[in-house]
Amino acid sequence: MAPQDDNPDNNLGNSGPGKKKANPWGSPEPKRGPWQPNSGNGGGGNRRGPDQSDLDDILRKVQGNFKNAFGNNGGNNTRLITIGIIAVFLIWLASGFYFIQSNQHGVVLTFGKYTKTDEQPGLKYRLPWPFQSATIVDVTQERRLQIGYAEVAPARGRIASTSLNTTDESLMLTGDENIIDINFVVLWRINNAKEFLFSLRDPDDTIKLVASSAMREVIGQTKIQSALTEGRTKVQNDTRALMQQILDEYKSGITINNVQLQKVDPPEAVVDAFNEVQRARQDQERARNTAEAYSNSILPVAKGEASKLLQQAEGYRQEVINRAKGDAARFDAVYAAYQSGPNVTAERMYLETMEEVIGNARTIVLGSSNGTNILPYLPVQNTDKAAKPKLSDAASQVTAGDQ
Repeated sequence: MAPQDDNPDNNLGNSGPGKKKANPWGSPEPKRGPWQPNSGNGGGGNRRGPDQSDLDDILRKVQGNFKNAFGNNGGNNTRLITIGIIAVFLIWLASGFYFIQSNQHGVVLTFGKYTKTDEQPGLKYRLPWPFQSATIVDVTQERRLQIGYAEVAPARGRIASTSLNTTDESLMLTGDENIIDINFVVLWRINNAKEFLFSLRDPDDTIKLVASSAMREVIGQTKIQSALTEGRTKVQNDTRALMQQILDEYKSGITINNVQLQKVDPPEAVVDAFNEVQRARQDQERARNTAEAYSNSILPVAKGEASKLLQQAEGYRQEVINRAKGDAARFDAVYAAYQSGPNVTAERMYLETMEEVIGNARTIVLGSSNGTNILPYLPVQNTDKAAKPKLSDAASQVTAGDQ
């Protein structure tokens, strides 16, 4: 027999029969089962205990389940995945359907850019998100905006809400330099969905500013008395027209249906003085009405008297004209007679003239009476007819006296 080498390294090359296989690390590998506990010191750091073996067993079972699910039935799983993908795709395509009511318009955007407006009611379609989107806008709803005040929700136990006045919005300057407190409501609706969505960033705020500006301009051209009384309707109409003009210039897509004045009063600080002025104006109006009534009562009478005087003057005028025409005609006749007989005509004219002169004068006739020295006195124009002798008797006495 050959002598045995005591060097363990020399035994690495001995692999013949009957030789003991050496561990590459220089220590023999012991024979043990998989669940045998560690023994000795060799390789103690790489040995596993019972807990680690339980964990490995669990992992192997899970791995086996996965293999059974996907490894052995791979064809069926692929088919299920394909069906699932198709179902999701169909659902995604179906998300592009949308419905438009009769009071709505649909604005379609492609990657955020305007594409079209669907105005007809019914079922519509657009590409699903993220390619296209649709915004539904109600174009018939009448919206309400309060300016100058804000409604406060009713407190517990109360039914009606209260209004809170906002001084910055409500106080305005009138055309006659007075301050007035105005609360009003604007009723509006959308008439163009595209312009409404893309022309205005904040529609309510824009309408509020436009309404306040338009109302201040109209009130600035109106006297306070007119704004408080008969001019309210005109203020409302002028404000609505001016608001519509401004919003059309903005291309807002908004129609102003109405402007309603809720309160038109003087400021609270001067309301008492203003009421006194109002009472004075009412007294003035009452006095004016009384004067107009008196004027209406006497004017017809005065006009009647004036018409009567005019008629009398016209009658007198015609009378004078006719008398003058008669005198002229008589003079013409006298002149014609004078030309035919000047002496006779002159004597006649003399007698007629004396008749007119003596007939209007006081006349006394004196004459002798049968040798007496007392002259008879005859007042020809005595007012007492009973005591006055007749003209014929006096004439006979004068004739007898002359004899």
